[in-house]
Amino acid sequence: MLRCMKTLFRASKETIDRLFECNRVSGEVWNFCLALAKEPHLKTGKWITKSELQKRSKGIFPIHSQSVQAVCHKYLFARDAALKARKAGHKTKYPYKKKTYFNTKWANNGFKVFENGKIELSMGIFEGRRQKPLNIWVKELPKGKAIRHNHVLVVRRKVVLAVIPITVIFTGYRISSQKRLRGNQGT
Repeated sequence: MLRCMKTLFRASKETIDRLFECNRVSGEVWNFCLALAKEPHLKTGKWITKSELQKRSKGIFPIHSQSVQAVCHKYLFARDAALKARKAGHKTKYPYKKKTYFNTKWANNGFKVFENGKIELSMGIFEGRRQKPLNIWVKELPKGKAIRHNHVLVVRRKVVLAVIPITVIFTGYRISSQKRLRGNQGT
């Protein structure tokens, strides 16, 4: 069974800029979760629930709805891990740091993989209109049907795409030299 496959991808400058914008929006989602959870906790001592957090963050951000939910879940996992560590006697803090960037994930309904190596990332519906999808191209894809079922795409800071059964991870660092950056892009 294929555990992980990393491969370079190609994309236009506009697409790469939009991918980084997705990471900025995901950071805003994280900060929204922090603010939303802090308010009721300070007033009542109770934390916001998963369903209420998802309900209140719905339709606010210009990325795929499942991407917003993934950030919310990441916040909830961090909060629960801090609680568990505190109960075990460790001195740890609940999530509190604001983030400028956060890795964006696309769940299996948020992207399409084509035989020719094209991966189309859906941006979802924002303000009643479907947004233009992002297209990236990879040279190598896993053989067989492994890529199509239960995958997730994650935007990070390297210009590498990793394909993992259950997870497909796109990482995106800007390369400092413009010449090298142009070499990794194209259609």
